[in-house]
Amino acid sequence: MIRLTAEEVNAILHRAEPAVTVYLVGIGGSGMNGLANLLLDLGHQVVGSDLVENDETRNLRSRGAKIFVGHSAAQILGAQPSLVVYSSAIPKDNVELEAALQRQMPIARRAVMLAALFHRQRGICVAGMHGKTTTAGMLAFALEQLKVQPSYAIGALVPQLGRPAHFGGADQLPVESGLVANESATRHGHGYEVRPERWFVIEADESDGTLREFHPEHAIVLNVDEEHLDYFANFEAICGEFQQFAEQTRGQLVFCADDPQLVTLLARRPNAVSVGFNPLAMYRIEPKIPATPRGKAASVLTAFELWHEGERLGEFTLHLAGEKNVSNAACVIALLIEMGFPAEEIADAIGAFKGALRRQQELFSDENFRLFDDYGHHPREVQATLRALKSLTTGRLLVAFQPHRYTRTRHLLRQFSTSFAMADRLWIAEVYAANEPEIPGVNGMAFADAVRATGQAVEFVPVLADLPALVRNAMQPGDVVLFLGAGDITHAAHLMARRLRDETPPSQKQTLADLAARLSPNTTVRANEQLAKRTTLRVGGKADFYVEPASEAELSEILKFSRERALPFMLLGRGSNLLIRDGGIRGVVISLGHACFSEVQVQGERLRCGAGARLKAAANEAKKHGIAGLEFLEGIPGSVGGALRMNAGAMGSWTFDVIESVRFMDYEGQIHIKPVSQLDVAYRSCPTFQSNIALGAVLKGRMASREDILKRMKECQQKRWTSQPQNPSAGCIFKNPKLLPAGKLIDELGLKGRRVGCAMVSDVHANFIVTEPGAKAWDVLQLIEVVKQRAREARGIELETEVEIVGEDV
Repeated sequence: MIRLTAEEVNAILHRAEPAVTVYLVGIGGSGMNGLANLLLDLGHQVVGSDLVENDETRNLRSRGAKIFVGHSAAQILGAQPSLVVYSSAIPKDNVELEAALQRQMPIARRAVMLAALFHRQRGICVAGMHGKTTTAGMLAFALEQLKVQPSYAIGALVPQLGRPAHFGGADQLPVESGLVANESATRHGHGYEVRPERWFVIEADESDGTLREFHPEHAIVLNVDEEHLDYFANFEAICGEFQQFAEQTRGQLVFCADDPQLVTLLARRPNAVSVGFNPLAMYRIEPKIPATPRGKAASVLTAFELWHEGERLGEFTLHLAGEKNVSNAACVIALLIEMGFPAEEIADAIGAFKGALRRQQELFSDENFRLFDDYGHHPREVQATLRALKSLTTGRLLVAFQPHRYTRTRHLLRQFSTSFAMADRLWIAEVYAANEPEIPGVNGMAFADAVRATGQAVEFVPVLADLPALVRNAMQPGDVVLFLGAGDITHAAHLMARRLRDETPPSQKQTLADLAARLSPNTTVRANEQLAKRTTLRVGGKADFYVEPASEAELSEILKFSRERALPFMLLGRGSNLLIRDGGIRGVVISLGHACFSEVQVQGERLRCGAGARLKAAANEAKKHGIAGLEFLEGIPGSVGGALRMNAGAMGSWTFDVIESVRFMDYEGQIHIKPVSQLDVAYRSCPTFQSNIALGAVLKGRMASREDILKRMKECQQKRWTSQPQNPSAGCIFKNPKLLPAGKLIDELGLKGRRVGCAMVSDVHANFIVTEPGAKAWDVLQLIEVVKQRAREARGIELETEVEIVGEDV
């Protein structure tokens, strides 16, 4: 078959005026519909065909594309295209390709067509076996948020981008025409003038040997694995493909330093930038306690720090779970920093990204269940996805998986058989063939048998339509359900989501809709939100409604809505010093987790902090600017707002020791500012914030050397690490009685290690109760009563809880 080069394709695209007709065989596929969008952006006529209609073809038709359902020679001959493009999924004996060959029409592969458009601008490729769709989408979205307005081509729809592909700056002109698009344009090796402010981000596919078609300015390589062995002869051939791609990257080559094979392949290259949890990485990741999501579509927010050669760049948050997503996000951040963007602006851009379709996509959530759809179809992807979703629940993880392609199933069956260990229930569907012929003995039943041979229970479901009912019958309150695979299992997932939505009480749906209608899209509004993951104890029930306002005005509007509907409300910080009962919280839970409430500004020896700012972030910012006296805040796992409410303390210091003034909102929505001298402050309490909402505070320290501050901070850290448990806890459970510290009392009573269910009095510090996976709030409450009763009976001391206990009993 004729194979055009990218330069030849570009020549064809500019041969006719005002537009060229391009025929796309298989236009409904994820890569092909992206090409169609790019060509339409450039003003070309797009015609195409596919076997079935889908949302992508309908969207293209609305943009002016002419699309046929089914393939026939008459269609392509009638269109008289200047160029025919096909994907690897199209068999070579396709009637339209055969007709094009007979008429000697120019024919190009999808990757060559994409490379032709890609090389008109400054290109950035995201490559790797796993995670590149989400990563490329994140990079394109971040560049948009950074006001760069990039072009992009992503392998799946990123809802925040609107389309899977977009060509920005369609005024690029060929060098051959003698016209120059912009005086700042520079010569490019692929026959086009390239404007230096234009970036083009693509997800570069390696599956069919076309990775080498791309010559990017920068690249991100996420991983390399034994995949696509239906095309590549062996793993060595795969590595060779990535080595060639690395040689073609002119600028920064960012790679994951946690992938040993990538380290071997890429680390010694002069343009290599390593990123990962690996302590030797140039950009090193330090994971943090999960934080609060800031967007409606998000189901989780993961926090992490990034360090560059010993310097902390900042804390970043991500609307996706799992260390693989953290690693991939860190690669995006590292590249953007290398490109010259400020870390603070990058953090805001990354923090607003909510993912691509079918990548940890949450289809349903209520007080009983959460349902996810994910595209993972390789053993490593399966393990990473299960690990990430398992971290979201203290209950069960139910998984329905559809193997993808007979060749992949045959090559990787042994690895697949042990990939589902974290699933509490497992269903296996029949293999999704894609365009492959069946291989005797390779099927869903054999797949299930291989898993069963490892000792794991599994059920084979030969008819996909039966899967939703079987999974639904097995579901129990608290379950997280995952439909996983690259085939049509997504239809079963969406069917189940519709059924579950039909079970949701209509009154709650209406209240949620009414509240959301009064707020901006930047505000998070969710029903039946699991709160256990939002507390440091990791226990507790759900909130009827959970809201994260995107501004002070929207916070006021939420308070107004609550008054109108007679809905109770409560403020939730970062969940330390808090125990939520298993029945959850009725009404509205408000969290000031949005970035607008989390700013920390330095003004001389003062810090102006939002209520949502982490105390650790405030302490680190003070250290950075040589402000002493705030080091003790580093060890308190809470927010500024929570610390004001509780007058939180550590290492012999209290929050209000360093407060100069506070800013707060009353329950009518009015804002007030008061100096600390006008506030009533007590041990572990500030009554002002029992009936007002903290918005922020001015903290005052004193100027000192960074060395002295760092020394003090390390002393606090060392004391905390040696005297406090590392398991999930709420901090000190009891206030200190007058006679002796509560921890010493409980230790003397011999209660260290005492258990109720999955809760235990810490054997490190007796005033801490720690939890294990599966713990319930009931366990902690019962253990609190055990300790209180023993102190009362043995010493006549009435212990008073320091931790705040809220919510309903089951």
